[in-house]
Amino acid sequence: MDRTSELVIEALSRLDSYCTQQDFKGWDLFDGLNSSLFRRTPFFNSRLIRLAWIQAFKRSPINFRHIAGVPKQHNPKGLALFAAGKLNQKRIEEGGALLEILLASRCPDYKHACWGYNFPWEAKAFYVPRGKPNMVTTVFAAQSLLQGYAMTGNDSWLSAARSACDFILESLILEEDGKSLCFGYIPGENARVHNANLLGAALLGQLYAITGETILLEKSTKSVAYTMHALDKNGLWPYGERDHHRFVDNFHTGYNLVSMDTWMRSTGDFSWKPQLLMAMDAYANTFWLADGTPKYYHDRLYPIDIHCSAQGILTFLRFKDIRPEYDKWVELVALWAVSNMQDESGYFYYQVTRFYTNRIPYMRWSQAWMYLALSSYCRDRGLDVEHRHCRQ
Repeated sequence: MDRTSELVIEALSRLDSYCTQQDFKGWDLFDGLNSSLFRRTPFFNSRLIRLAWIQAFKRSPINFRHIAGVPKQHNPKGLALFAAGKLNQKRIEEGGALLEILLASRCPDYKHACWGYNFPWEAKAFYVPRGKPNMVTTVFAAQSLLQGYAMTGNDSWLSAARSACDFILESLILEEDGKSLCFGYIPGENARVHNANLLGAALLGQLYAITGETILLEKSTKSVAYTMHALDKNGLWPYGERDHHRFVDNFHTGYNLVSMDTWMRSTGDFSWKPQLLMAMDAYANTFWLADGTPKYYHDRLYPIDIHCSAQGILTFLRFKDIRPEYDKWVELVALWAVSNMQDESGYFYYQVTRFYTNRIPYMRWSQAWMYLALSSYCRDRGLDVEHRHCRQ
């Protein structure tokens, strides 16, 4: 076994031990509005102060959540990622237990299966109450359920994933004409975000591969066309279409690439392959330093974010069969992350800025994504990690 594989196995073991001790509960980048202290003040009713409060929590390297009364909780998206990581290791009982918690956390006021975050969320474009469903969380939840279904044949998990497609089709279509379609991020909001659109297409494509329903193929094909036409001449996508969404960043680009690859493999439609390979080459050439350090934006390095490292491992793994030279990037990105961003206690740091390192142990953003990435690395390499986890 090579040295990188040994380091990855050890890193995954330490991360698994940490997350297990925490019962997979933790703080989130955007959970500031869960503060029992802040909610008792009149400032909670101000949109601008809510936005400033969240940004202060997000940007501060000092964790004020204990003082502010922000509890550690399960996050549905985090649960989905952890479950997928367990299933990657063939730890089906543990992964299945997390999937059952995930099923119990679906949004209760909607007819179809859907998921949101465990906190209210104030963004520049909209306010999202706690538990309101969104495309991204719903898709990752459904995809982990599909992974569980593929390994066990549990029809309830397949049924929930198929129900999530109905939620997307009934609640998230923003625009549709004869040739294209754009899915939204959140019901009732009209922000057009390309990674959300392609995630919806990917899930519909995955269900089409199982059920053969033509509506899933037709709608997802039009959704793919919408975002692929937004690819610029350099092979890069903006995050979205609003003025403040025109930035080009690392991990959302990775989402787009993996979602497109998932859709093509699921539907058998490879007509966009040349454009996708151009975009993948642009991703590799734009967002990474030679030693595997991730750039956050296409035109600048900082902040160095662990989410970019995790998505980088997943993206290069996905495309290494098409572009064998990307296999070395899997190694470089994984080695850099475990060597530079993991704490001795097992969790991964959030960000390195030009001036300081933010070591707050965010459960969804950092731990769940690295758990999925490292377990995917081990699965791809055929590494036996099932019995190598140190328990305390």
